[in-house]
Amino acid sequence: MAGWGDDDTLAELRRLIYEDGWHPVSVTIGKAGEADEVVVEKDGGQRRFSSDHLAFHRFAEGLPEDFPHLR
Repeated sequence: MAGWGDDDTLAELRRLIYEDGWHPVSVTIGKAGEADEVVVEKDGGQRRFSSDHLAFHRFAEGLPEDFPHLR
């Protein structure tokens, strides 16, 4: 897993969810050594984000707290 430094993928994902109205539709937490994945949706379009960065991992793990339909 990558370190704590900046993660541009996470920054874009956060912006889409919390500023631009995209909604997460799935979260997949990767097994050891694998990347995590978050899929977001808006107006019928989907975008897929994947990263092995530790900050992304923590964010993905916490998404079900803000979006209970992901549980």
